[in-house]
Amino acid sequence: MNWLPTTLGKLLTLEYGRALPRATRDQTGSVLVAGSNGSDGFHDVALVRGPGIVVGRKGSAGKVTWYEEDFWPIDTTYFVEHDTCVTNINWLFYLLRSKKLERLNKSTGVPGLNRNDVYAESCLLPPLKEQCRIVEVLREADRLRSMIRTADVKSARILPALFLKMFGDPGTNPKGWPEKQLSKVIESVEAGWSASSEGRMRVGEEFGVLKVSAVTSGVFRPEENKAVIDLSDARSLIIPKRGDLLFSRANTRELVAASCVVESDHPTLFLSDKLWRVVPAAQEASAAFLKELFWCEVIRDRFRSVASGSSASMLNISQDAMLRTPIPVPPIQLQKSFEFLSWSVLDALNRARAAAEGIDRLWSNLLYQAFTGQLTANWREAHMKEIIVEMSQQARALNLKLPKVMEAI
Repeated sequence: MNWLPTTLGKLLTLEYGRALPRATRDQTGSVLVAGSNGSDGFHDVALVRGPGIVVGRKGSAGKVTWYEEDFWPIDTTYFVEHDTCVTNINWLFYLLRSKKLERLNKSTGVPGLNRNDVYAESCLLPPLKEQCRIVEVLREADRLRSMIRTADVKSARILPALFLKMFGDPGTNPKGWPEKQLSKVIESVEAGWSASSEGRMRVGEEFGVLKVSAVTSGVFRPEENKAVIDLSDARSLIIPKRGDLLFSRANTRELVAASCVVESDHPTLFLSDKLWRVVPAAQEASAAFLKELFWCEVIRDRFRSVASGSSASMLNISQDAMLRTPIPVPPIQLQKSFEFLSWSVLDALNRARAAAEGIDRLWSNLLYQAFTGQLTANWREAHMKEIIVEMSQQARALNLKLPKVMEAI
């Protein structure tokens, strides 16, 4: 038996949030202020009773956020109103998430979402009891996904914690390690491919050009732009290999001097001109040690202090300025011990990350089954009589035509 075919506009309305300037808020209140990207502070008065759903209208357009308690949605958002005799609010939340409303953004400037585009989205409407059954299954699966994401966040703190335990805080240098300029512990700094070489490009083999964002999380993410290059220039390209230390010489204030260690070879990628490959001197420093050191706030502040450019825009670090930066240098054998432990941790994190990605794929498949009727097909067959009554009521409430199979029944 099929569910009722309809559109989101039949099931809900997206109401405009109301402006709430920070100067007028009572930050001592316990009511969450809902922005387009999630919670945006507190107030003492609610505009909408919870539980409820907020959809980003401007900024993070299309982002769907759940609020369990009363909240105040601001004017960059929509909040959802619905008929409780037709839809379950929890089911609507998962339905809206499955629709990936971010794709409906049509703005060329600040991302924006037109609610009429949302209303036009087609969907199938199950009876209320089946909606509740779908929510039970999805909520449990979502809880497991949340546990995995939390474990992933905690796992990412292992290496920084291990670094501080072995070497101490570089800001206070409690172990008294001697300080040296980077030029004393680095063998070479190799610059990536410059955009000026585009003039030498002709049809050849397609390569990937690494974006700066490939290193800004501290974990190597092979994000790339495609480029077709003359292979006669290939010897001038920096191809990232396992163990390489990559460094972002140009970025925003928060991300300038971001770095990572490459975890596997990438023979079809090469570095852009905003990335350097830093080669440590074999008897002075290890790549894993330098990577964690560069992420310490005191060392990042030293890089920022010698960078050129406005703090409100892109900063740029010259090789000379970088190499003059002083750092604490522990014994190389201690650094090597840290490097050995780092690779063990990275291997474990990669396995956990692969498992999380597998869970996400299963989740996407689960959402598809949930809103096409496959997930609860057996349950539906076992509760046919009560379902038919509910669907008849929904059809009357929404002025929808019942499927022929149901009419016959």
